[in-house]
Parts: sequence; C-alpha cells; structure tokens
Amino acid sequence: MLMSEFQPGRKSRRSWGRWLGAVALAAVLFTVGYTWYVFQPVSMHSTQYDYITVMPGQSADSIAAMLQQRGIIRSSLAFRILSRLDHLSRTLKSGVYRLSPDQSLTRILHGMRDGNVVVIKVTIPEGFTVRQIVSRLVGDHIGSLAQYRRLESAPFPGMPKPLKGVRDPLEGFLFPATYSFPYGVTARQALETMWQTFQTKTKMLYRTSHTTLSYGEWVTLASIVQQEDKNPQDAPKIAAVFLNRMKIKMPFQSDATVRYALGRQAAAGLTYADLQVASPYNTYLHLGLPPGPITNPGLIALRAALHPAPVPYLYFLGLRNGSDLFATTYQQHLANIAYANSHP
Repeated sequence: MLMSEFQPGRKSRRSWGRWLGAVALAAVLFTVGYTWYVFQPVSMHSTQYDYITVMPGQSADSIAAMLQQRGIIRSSLAFRILSRLDHLSRTLKSGVYRLSPDQSLTRILHGMRDGNVVVIKVTIPEGFTVRQIVSRLVGDHIGSLAQYRRLESAPFPGMPKPLKGVRDPLEGFLFPATYSFPYGVTARQALETMWQTFQTKTKMLYRTSHTTLSYGEWVTLASIVQQEDKNPQDAPKIAAVFLNRMKIKMPFQSDATVRYALGRQAAAGLTYADLQVASPYNTYLHLGLPPGPITNPGLIALRAALHPAPVPYLYFLGLRNGSDLFATTYQQHLANIAYANSHP
C-alpha cells in the first residue's frame, strides 16, 4: 500500500524533469539559432550598396545603431557584442564605407578596423597642366569647375609668389602621381594633397643642389624640359641647352612655351603667326624663362633642371622616333634638320 502511494509522485517528478529538459534544450537551440541568425548577412545575394560615414570618435554602439537602421546588419546588439569580443570597439576608423547587406558582421567590423574606406583613384601623368588636372578631377567627381576656378586664383601657402603675367599660380607645383583620395574629398583637399606631395618629393632635391636658379625658376625650367623632352636620358642635355642660352642671353625659342601661350597643342605644327602670339610665355619674343611653369613636371625633369649635363649645346631637334639631335652651332643644327628631313 505504501509502495502504491509513492508511484504517482515518481512519475510526476520524471515527467516534470523531462519537460524542463525539453524546455532547456529548446532554449539552447533557440539561442544558438538566433545568435547564428543575427550574425549572418541581411541578404546573401543583395546587389545594393550604401555609403556609411563613420565620424572621428564615433562609438561602436552608435555605429551599430546606424547600420541596423540603414538595413546593413540584422542586430545592433550583435555588432556591439562582436566588437567587444574582438576588442575592436575602440579601434574602428573614421571615413566613408561602401557597405552592403550581403556582408557579414565580421567582414564589416574588420573593414572598419583596417580603415577600408571608399577611395577614388586618380592618375595625374607627368606633363599635365593645371587645366588638365582639373578636368580629370571633375571627371572623377571631385569638386566642380567653379570651385577650382576660385582656388586657381592664388597660390597655396609655401608656393612662390607669382610673377606678373602668370596664368595659373598653381602651375608646376601639383605633383604628378597616382592618388587615392577618400570619398568626399573636396577640391581644395585634392589640390593641397598634390602640393604637399610636391614638397615631400622635391624639397631635398633643391636644398642639396648648387643651382643659381630660384625655386620658381627651377620649376619653370623643369616644366619646359618636361614638355620638350621625349627621351628621359636626354633631359639633362635639354636642360643644358636652355641654361646655356640663358648665359649668353639667347632666346629659348621653345615651341612648348608657345603652345602653352596659345592654350592648345597645335598638332599640325606651329605657324609663323603662332610664333608671334603676344604672351609673356612666348620665348621666341621674350628672353629667358617665362613668368611661370607651363606644366607640372616629374622627377626626371626636375632633377635635370638642377643637374644639367656638362655640354656646350645650344640647339636640339626632336625626332619622330623619340631621340634627339644636339648641336653647338647653328650650322650643325641646320645639318641635323637636313638629316631629319631626309630620314623621315
């Protein structure tokens, strides 16, 4: 009788235990499943992107809330937890990020840790003028023509004071290179970056040289060498030609300066009328260097202007194959012209 009285209680306890176990297992499975779910991308096959701006000093909690609100992540809580587990909450870098709902939390966090911000790559070739640089920047959606026109009216701090007649005060001092600009860079920031790069690349070149040219004269000469030289090996000789002419007060007679004065390439060749253009940049009419650079030179031309070859040449002739013929006398120069005409 006593045994029969305890049987129902044991069954009840076992049933209750099984029920609690089932509930606990369900809770664990739900927690695991939900955790896995919130850490997954919102949409594995999404082709949509959004540009997210992270401000300097912005907290991980604030970033998480913004990402969830914009539909980039499923859970701001998951973002916050993962950022703390990975010790990333204080190392997320500011900038503009191009994010998609198909990216995982880990990928997004690591991208912000590494600073994988959106960049605009722009290549500025050696010999580009300010106008060509501006055209390329505007084409890559960096600033507007109106913004650049305002910026071009005066030199940046540290640039030589423009001489009378200078067309573009920035000409010559924007270093040609490939730049990776952050998304949202302004016109001023882009040009200032090029000027800062110019200073970094060239300040020691000028300081350690023994040139008698001023800083502005050096860059101006280098810009002419840049445009006249088609063979890098001949750059020091071409620089010597112009410096030799300066010494004896002989006009440069550089076609490149006339093209700059005209504002066009004159692909068919310069005419006699072109050579008479009234411009301070016309070195057929004016002795010595023009008032400012005619392009933005690269390092080869800049070095050549500081270290001209020790040669007596006063003339050079560029051939179609890219090589140059040099001469000391006008008679030798005429002979080179005759040779070029007979060997097209």
